[in-house]
Amino acid sequence: MLNSEGKGSINRDFLAGIIISSLLFIFPAAFPRLSSFLFFLLPLPIIFYYSKLGRALGIVVVLTTLVASVFASASLGRTEISPLLCLLGFLGVIIAEVLRKRLSIEKAILSSIVALMIPGLILISFSILRTGEAPWQSGEVYLANAILENAKTYSEMGFPPEQVNQIKDNAKQIAATLINILPALVLVNIAFCVWLNLLAARTTFHRQRLYFPDFGDLSRWKSPDKLVWLVIVSGGMLLIPDERVFYAALNALIICFFIYLLQGLAIISFFFRKKNIPVILRTIFYVLLAFQPIFTLLVIAVGLFDLWLDFRKFNVTMDGSAA
Repeated sequence: MLNSEGKGSINRDFLAGIIISSLLFIFPAAFPRLSSFLFFLLPLPIIFYYSKLGRALGIVVVLTTLVASVFASASLGRTEISPLLCLLGFLGVIIAEVLRKRLSIEKAILSSIVALMIPGLILISFSILRTGEAPWQSGEVYLANAILENAKTYSEMGFPPEQVNQIKDNAKQIAATLINILPALVLVNIAFCVWLNLLAARTTFHRQRLYFPDFGDLSRWKSPDKLVWLVIVSGGMLLIPDERVFYAALNALIICFFIYLLQGLAIISFFFRKKNIPVILRTIFYVLLAFQPIFTLLVIAVGLFDLWLDFRKFNVTMDGSAA
């Protein structure tokens, strides 16, 4: 039996879980332009409170959060994000359950992706039954309009007129391309979301002295060496003059490059730690990585060429001691 102090602690955590999770889930509906990156971290409070409170109270927190966020989205005229909020809430539960299984980081991410596909496919099926067309069919028109709206924003921000006009003129082609690479974009975004929440949860759980599985030293993580063959084959398939083959290869390449991005980040993290780089400089680097595509490409290249250059052994001498 819990004493009064223990019950009080649970009640406080329960209320805090509902309030914090609900506010975070409502924020994207209230401030859409300020919350693009926040979407990726929305599962975090669900993971934390579901794990801390247990399944029963955790489910209540999740359901209350989703009801509040869906109602708020409808009130603010942002009903289109309600399915996404529900999926992110469900993803939080999935990750919390996966953490109990003591899986490796790779299996944890893959398990979460597979589990999230179930409600995702249900939502797609429901949408097809309700509208008579697949979401991506109407999505192309929606994307084209969104691109045109973004072009207006760029114009107001002072972007060169020729660049803005180029975006406007190619809005339909850009939208069509995005639809064709949608499978890879969805998988990459889910994987990134899971990966980011696992890292954030590890820090949070350790600070709160909650159990978290030992994923080992992630700065030493690397992808399977054979992955490079998929890159080579996919790159070759891009030369085949068939649109379906081209986009299948492009989807495969995007997924491969994302994996190499994670490997590149592991290498960067390894040297940040080894060289004791100040936190402020690390933060600046990650901000640049998020907003400057050239940095992202460089990190992908680091991850890819690590197969041959083995960067993380550069500071080791012949006798195995640190250089």
